[in-house]
Amino acid sequence: MVSSPPALLPKGIALLYNGVARVYPVPRQETTHIATRCNMSVTVIPAYRVIRKFVRDVERLPRDAMLDALEAKARTYVQHLLSGTQASFTELGQRTALTQLGDPDPHRLGLALEAIESGGAKGIVDEAIQKCALALPRPDLVARILLLPGDGQSRVLTSQMKGVIGLSIGHQATLIFLWPTEEWKRWLAYTVSHEYLHLVRNLLFPRGMAAGKLIYQKTQEAETLLDAMLAEGIADAFALELSPDQEPPWTHALTPQAQESVWPKVRRRLAVSDTSEIRRLLFGDGDRIPIWTGYTLGYKIVMGYLALHPTVKPASLVGQTARAIFDASGFRPSPELA
Repeated sequence: MVSSPPALLPKGIALLYNGVARVYPVPRQETTHIATRCNMSVTVIPAYRVIRKFVRDVERLPRDAMLDALEAKARTYVQHLLSGTQASFTELGQRTALTQLGDPDPHRLGLALEAIESGGAKGIVDEAIQKCALALPRPDLVARILLLPGDGQSRVLTSQMKGVIGLSIGHQATLIFLWPTEEWKRWLAYTVSHEYLHLVRNLLFPRGMAAGKLIYQKTQEAETLLDAMLAEGIADAFALELSPDQEPPWTHALTPQAQESVWPKVRRRLAVSDTSEIRRLLFGDGDRIPIWTGYTLGYKIVMGYLALHPTVKPASLVGQTARAIFDASGFRPSPELA
């Protein structure tokens, strides 16, 4: 990881299209010094504004050419926005941004981008970050949050995730993908809180990619399923404390009986470090592992810890190891557990 990140953003983005170099200014940014007593700096980047300009530039092209041109512009733009992060994380961010963008209809995407703008996405994120900083101030956190459009054809984004998906890559950047569903504004604030916790935990437990695994830089040990489950559980507990009216389905996706049934399969794999297997157990595989299994179990383990330690708040768990939390959680799924 870069020990001291460079300036968060370049002054402009140079793109080469049809042999002509153009410089697109980054939209006006606001580096918000939240809770100034801790001097924390988080930059919220309304990248959807530049994507909207890209859509206007290419919308008259034939469909395949339009999609290719939009993808090329978006790839270069996201690469510049993520400058200063670890190379593997930059690549991950680019790949994820293009996957989430999908193959959009330019007119529909344009309408969605206008709705995101008029819905005050940046203001919602600014306010959420302020609440996060008060609950969990970090004077050493310097990060950027990129607000990007998602794929309106994705049922995962528009239905399961209520129009908002978040991804934190390291401790320097979070990507938030948006589509204006009925509830997107409510879930945007929640998702930002969830991802803020990830940024802070990634700062305390920095990781890097090596041989297809996430490796903790301080110990050189690989991230395990237990680590990933509890990181998600802590993030949801923190976000729910700030947004107590929300009911994320991934925190209670298992019936008591399903929880008892799947737990032995998960328990014997808690030390697994293969990222594909971790993902399968976190999200489910539609077969032997029900949807959101790892998220639900991770949240219940964290809540079990908090129940046994009533003076502890979710923010206080950000610096504790997953094993320490698990061992002190008293977690034992049974049919009686709700």
